[in-house]
Amino acid sequence: MKLKQPGRRRLALLAPALALLTIPFSAGSASAYSPGWDPNTHPDPIGACNGRGPSINLCQYHEVNAWTALGKRHQASNVSNNCAGTDPQTYQVNWKYTTNSSYSYANTQSLEVSFGFSKDLEEGMKASTSSTETWTVGDQREAGSVITNTIRPGYAGAYWFAPYVRHSQGWVEVHYNKKQFGHWDWFYPYRGSNQVHIDTPVAWSDGSIKGQLYWATWKC
Repeated sequence: MKLKQPGRRRLALLAPALALLTIPFSAGSASAYSPGWDPNTHPDPIGACNGRGPSINLCQYHEVNAWTALGKRHQASNVSNNCAGTDPQTYQVNWKYTTNSSYSYANTQSLEVSFGFSKDLEEGMKASTSSTETWTVGDQREAGSVITNTIRPGYAGAYWFAPYVRHSQGWVEVHYNKKQFGHWDWFYPYRGSNQVHIDTPVAWSDGSIKGQLYWATWKC
């Protein structure tokens, strides 16, 4: 299989009617209790941040590490083929990629994050200083277009897309209104930790995903 990169051009939003394929940023079910914590000896700060359990007066995310990198490639269109043809054939290929933020604990378990909690997480993340790109947790992002491409006889082809991802690592501070297991304040999983992970797609100023588009062809 050969992957061809069309170039680092800006990618426009695709209307939903043209969508052929959507790819989620992450999969898996969130843990019901704060991962890694024993309910017999510790409270549930992640649950509290989601509005569950004893009341709190503070839920705050503290970022300790952050970086932006190109993510994994995902197939973003259906396969077009010229397997039985004898001449090159030109196709209009619809491609689309859709994703949103993912939240995890130590790269192993997903975290439950409500709308209100996502805002707390976002407030603790370093904001973008660029006028052309941004990252906002919880917001769904899209990229896509219709591209004309030629496939030679005996070959098939499809588009792949790799998004730029803002990776944030840190810990969560929770203040309860009543003592929990002898303490008012809890730090999940501990103060200064980098085990709460937030992976957010980077977007252009118009909201479309920043990333790299690749065209791949292979023999039928």
